Amino acid sequence: MKLNLLVYGLVALVLVVPGYFIIGDMVSEPEVGDCAEPISTSDGKFDMDETNCTAPEAAYRLVKLERKKSCPRGDYLDQTVSQAGKGAGLKHYCFVLNVREGDCLKQGSAFHERVACGTGGSQRVSKVTAFADRSLCGDHEARTYPDPALTVCLEKP
Repeated sequence: MKLNLLVYGLVALVLVVPGYFIIGDMVSEPEVGDCAEPISTSDGKFDMDETNCTAPEAAYRLVKLERKKSCPRGDYLDQTVSQAGKGAGLKHYCFVLNVREGDCLKQGSAFHERVACGTGGSQRVSKVTAFADRSLCGDHEARTYPDPALTVCLEKP
C-alpha cells in the first residue's frame, strides 16, 4: 500500500510540476518592454507573438498596458483584449515600432512588418528620435508616440 502511494505521488509530481510551469507561461501576459511580431489572423485582425527584441521579426515593443483606458494619442499599435471575470473589461496593449535607422518596413493592412530593404512597397527608417514631433521628419512619413516620447521617420528607399 505504501509503495502504491509513493508511486502515485511521484507520477503526480512528474506531471503536475512541469504542467504548472508550461501552462503558467502560456497564460502570462506580456510585460512592458517585451518585443513582439504581429501575426495576421483569419478574421482580419492580428495577434502579437512575443519574441526576442533583437530578432529580425521583432517589429514592435510593448510600452504601455492600459486596463481602464485606451492607448495614449499617437501611432501606437493597439491590441485590445477582452478580460473575463472580476474586473472584466478591455485591456489595451500599446506597442511602438522597435526599429533603428536603416531598417526597412512594409505597411500591411493593420501593422508594419520588417522586410529586406528593396522589397516592393517598403520604407526605410531614416530617423529615430526621443521626441514626439512629426515636424522632425520634414516631408517624410512619421510615426509619433508621446509616452515614451519617440518619433520614427520613414522614407521610400
